[in-house]
Amino acid sequence: MRKKRVILFVVCLVSVAIALTLAWGAVNLATNDQVTAKIKDLDVAFFKGFDVYPAGVKEAPTALLFDIKGGCKLPCRVSKTALSKETVATGKVWGAPLSQAEIIYAIKALNAQSAESKLSPPRALNVVNVKGDVVGYVYTSLDTVLMDRKKDGSVVVYPPTIEPRLKGS
Repeated sequence: MRKKRVILFVVCLVSVAIALTLAWGAVNLATNDQVTAKIKDLDVAFFKGFDVYPAGVKEAPTALLFDIKGGCKLPCRVSKTALSKETVATGKVWGAPLSQAEIIYAIKALNAQSAESKLSPPRALNVVNVKGDVVGYVYTSLDTVLMDRKKDGSVVVYPPTIEPRLKGS
């Protein structure tokens, strides 16, 4: 009898954990298939809702940061409303905002890089603040993106870099 109660208790705990996870909303850095499809399809109407910043060199970016226009949650380009000294320093690391033609070029370059290398295909990763709001996306082939989610709802996203590998590794 006691064994049945313990099993029932464990099943209830697992069910509650799953329900809370599903109710929480968007998961930070989870792949967003709908946004990935829009980016891969070069949906210009979708791009108009974002300021897009490149990481890496223009000819071969490592990532694109899609910052929702008017959101002021991903401070890549620092304005008078910069949130902290840290975001000012981080904002200078990402490239200048891209034009529509440059966005298309950068997406094609990212797609070509993944096809030529052992990297996974690029995908859009959700950038979610501590309040559970999606504040932007990172389009990249890399597996990790470092960020700092602030209590005020802003997020500092650090540009990913590809580390050189030695032959044989």
